[in-house]
Amino acid sequence: MRMPFTTAAKIRTHAWRAPLPLVVLLLALPTIVVTQGPRLYSREWYAQFSGAYSQSVEPFRIVGNIYYVGALNIASYFIATPQGHILIDSGTLEMHDGIIRAVEQLGYRVSDIRILLASHAHFDHMEGHALMQRRTSAQVMAMGGDAEAFESGHDTSALGAIGWEPVPVSRRLTDGDTVTLGDTTMRAIHAPGHTQGATIWMTSVEDGGRKYRVAFLTTTTPNPGVPLFENVRHKNVIDDTRRTFRKLKAEPTPDIVLVGHPQAMFAGTMERMRKGERPHPLLNGAEAWTRQLAVAEADFERRVVQEQPGR
Repeated sequence: MRMPFTTAAKIRTHAWRAPLPLVVLLLALPTIVVTQGPRLYSREWYAQFSGAYSQSVEPFRIVGNIYYVGALNIASYFIATPQGHILIDSGTLEMHDGIIRAVEQLGYRVSDIRILLASHAHFDHMEGHALMQRRTSAQVMAMGGDAEAFESGHDTSALGAIGWEPVPVSRRLTDGDTVTLGDTTMRAIHAPGHTQGATIWMTSVEDGGRKYRVAFLTTTTPNPGVPLFENVRHKNVIDDTRRTFRKLKAEPTPDIVLVGHPQAMFAGTMERMRKGERPHPLLNGAEAWTRQLAVAEADFERRVVQEQPGR
């Protein structure tokens, strides 16, 4: 399923504002559970992202110099440094004004955003990149495999969903590249599967005399309902996904794992983070990293067997 940017705009014009499903929401974690909600990839499914998921929330500090400036269930992470700031994921177009307000509410200037990063090239995570880049003149950096999608405005992942306004990429990244601004260094892990250039960002921050290893974990597997075999957009999606799991399982377990659709993750921790509670409410590494990778890998392999041609 693939729609051009103009079609995406039409969907938004006539979108039904769907309520949030009462489950772990789609794309929220590497393991996707669907028991209720609109039919996948229907008009109503798309409308959730521009509607309910994009509702503004009050920003807050997560840990160290990492802040949440995103929406109810689509993340945007802000990293403040003395030499300017980094934004990971710009979200949907509907989130743009809310992100601007959130950054200013935290006491920072949006014009000081120097670098725009992304978890992966799907509309709900980087549709706002072109608008944010014009607003800030920030450098857009993207992993090879997704950089081409950024610049073309088309979803080149196995999903092939709606597109976005093309945005020029200042720096094309490869696996293991680092992005440094001020006192913060981000390490990029190329994790193709969900998209061809999906990227997991790793960094370390200090908070209250303790160092935390923080992972920004993107979804690791292709969307449900898309073909794994002979997928014309991502021909090596099965092998790429398997390599991603091998690579991530070899990584040291992070202390804190942040995801792209965080409503479930923040449900019991957001207010505690606002209060600065310690031990940190999101010391979730073993559960959100080790266990999720194991569950997601097992689910993916079952899916490969089920979709095997000739079955």
